Amino acid sequence: MPNRRGRVVSSPLRNRPRLRVVRDFSDDDSVVGVPWDVFIRWFAHVWEQGQHVAIVGPTGCGKTTVAIGLARLRKWVIALDAKGGDSTLKAAGFTPVSDWPPPRKVKQDIAEGRPARLVAGFTPRTLAEKAKLKDFLRVVLEAAWVDGHWTVEVDELQLMADRKMMNLSGIVEEFLVAARDKGLSVLTAFQAPAWVPTASTRQATWIIVFPTRDETVIKSLAAKIGRDWRELRSILHTLPDHCCIVAGLNPRDPLVLTKPPEVA
Repeated sequence: MPNRRGRVVSSPLRNRPRLRVVRDFSDDDSVVGVPWDVFIRWFAHVWEQGQHVAIVGPTGCGKTTVAIGLARLRKWVIALDAKGGDSTLKAAGFTPVSDWPPPRKVKQDIAEGRPARLVAGFTPRTLAEKAKLKDFLRVVLEAAWVDGHWTVEVDELQLMADRKMMNLSGIVEEFLVAARDKGLSVLTAFQAPAWVPTASTRQATWIIVFPTRDETVIKSLAAKIGRDWRELRSILHTLPDHCCIVAGLNPRDPLVLTKPPEVA
């Protein structure tokens, strides 16, 4: 964690924890630094089913690690492996599925109320298999829509949405716009808002940002969370590697700074 003085405590607010900082944390309590385990306990209470999370940052910053950590908070999860054989998703310990409907045991676990956390995808070896992967992910998305109450992790939104790649932007955007009524939450991860459907940030209740010097990205995200972009730029420029800022929709709430651990 960054070298900051002070500690963070939780206090109840309508039966939900609220993070606050003691007086010696810093000269400005607009940012609250917390260890990952504290953050994840807090977020488990404030992240409601049906709310979406957008995770933004450059390649290799830790977006997938954060997405997996958040997905583990939910009972029923489908992580879409658009890359095919993503090593971080493999390390998450979720059940791999390469066909739909899923295996009988998974369906039984769901029916009996037990957790089911899945990674949907396979490693394509030919162009024909890449086309099959695209069709498979579409089938999974459509099934999740029918079932409702899933948390869907779209780890590479640009890859899923780009017309030259998987061209699944239509169904993904429909999830983002209308999924709340079906109790579906969507976790999206991408490098820049301009590269993906606008609904990815417009419909997100929570936005998680990793360090970036791209002012276009910073301005876009600052407008979404109701912050001055210069303030956000200053914060992001001073963040250590692999740390991130978590922001909700209320600009009066402090930004939460945390550092996710490696997936294990």
